[in-house]
Amino acid sequence: MDYFSFPSVRPPLGTESTGLHLRAASPRTPNVVPPSLSFGPAIRRTPHDVTPGVDMITSRPHMFGTVTSDTLNFESDNFFEALSEQTSSDSTIAFAFDIDGVLLKGRKPIPGAQQTIKMLQDKKVPFILLTNGGGLTEKDHVAKLNLRLGLELDEKQFVQSHTPFYDLVPKYKNKTILALGGHGQNIRKLAHAYGFEKVLTSSDLLAEWEHIHPFPELTKSHHDEHGQRIDQPQNVEIAAILVWSSPRDWCLDLQVVSDLLLSSGGKLDKKSMRNDQVHLPNNGYLQDGQPKLYFCNPDFEWATQHEHPRFAQGAFREALKGVWAYATRGKAELQYTIIGKPTEATYAYGEKTLHLWNERLGEELGLNRKIKTVYMIGDNPESDIRGANAFKSHIGAEWKSILVESGVYEAGSKPNYMPTLTAKDVKDAVEKALALEGVELEADLQNRGSGLLDIADASTDGQKSGAAD
Repeated sequence: MDYFSFPSVRPPLGTESTGLHLRAASPRTPNVVPPSLSFGPAIRRTPHDVTPGVDMITSRPHMFGTVTSDTLNFESDNFFEALSEQTSSDSTIAFAFDIDGVLLKGRKPIPGAQQTIKMLQDKKVPFILLTNGGGLTEKDHVAKLNLRLGLELDEKQFVQSHTPFYDLVPKYKNKTILALGGHGQNIRKLAHAYGFEKVLTSSDLLAEWEHIHPFPELTKSHHDEHGQRIDQPQNVEIAAILVWSSPRDWCLDLQVVSDLLLSSGGKLDKKSMRNDQVHLPNNGYLQDGQPKLYFCNPDFEWATQHEHPRFAQGAFREALKGVWAYATRGKAELQYTIIGKPTEATYAYGEKTLHLWNERLGEELGLNRKIKTVYMIGDNPESDIRGANAFKSHIGAEWKSILVESGVYEAGSKPNYMPTLTAKDVKDAVEKALALEGVELEADLQNRGSGLLDIADASTDGQKSGAAD
């Protein structure tokens, strides 16, 4: 059998979406600026050309410019409504895979991951990669994953934590944003590739105001290399702070984010006079045109090659909340927007991506297939399992969750969010899912030299076998 097909709606989408036209930033020219306004004298540094090496995204499906959350900028989306009136005679199961702790542990593949994914590709089973990772364009991230796993995955199967930031481009395209996370020029390049034209990093702020960093000794050389001087710094108003991946220099980033959230109009040299005004909402804090704050990864920790999970972007967010509470003496709420798993916004993106990929496979097979069940396979109960359990499908699919023991989750412990199934690793998880859907594995073929699972459909009517965990 070449694919999995269960009798039942494939709604052909029938519309070609138009993508954003994105461009890289132009090299900046040196300029002489006046002394720093409040953080000490500015210093001259050689600007860096941010254009070479940028993989430009010439188009993205329209779905990446529509729905994220109520607090992101989006336009009316009729994607799901258009599907409700369409029918199909066949159906299929599908998968959504986390990456870290499921397919990879650090940079190394988890045993069985490559063979399992290759088997699903051979059988034309639709699947996507739904990750809270990021820091690269979708194209670059997939290329890196392909290299590490020895696979040929497509960027159209990929939803990263910051993919919904595409929705913010219309609002902030021509406004100055502060991009945090990563190292070197990678986040600047990424933000430009998404379509943001005026991008600053915390290294740029240090290049302009050398005393803005309270303790620069350990990281100064990195910032000296990658920081760029700012044109007319006295006129810069930062409209938004976007955290794209886990910040590397927490000391500097906590400082500048706090400065901006206490500023007037996103100007680093001007503190708001409305702060601590009890007659105003939020006691006057964040009521004076301060930049909006966006996070894209709720994860507090993630699985690396270290024996215990390490801090992730969520830990930086919690540290900022602590600093903010102390700075405002507990009088003000820290207001921010967060996307990424387990938010509904990210799972909606995932489901759209999965639907479009299933359509593509269906066209190759000459079938109209509806996705009837989606298995989210992840290692983090707080993001993968929680999000899948809570998500209400827009295409009539049933979402189930499988928790693997190869990453953050410790085998034998009780997770805060209970999965549909638990499994040793991704290979075990896929086998259990297929068994639950009535697809039997031919035991004598499971250990072939190729490592692929040879699967026979034991249930032509699509009835579940009720396999136990």
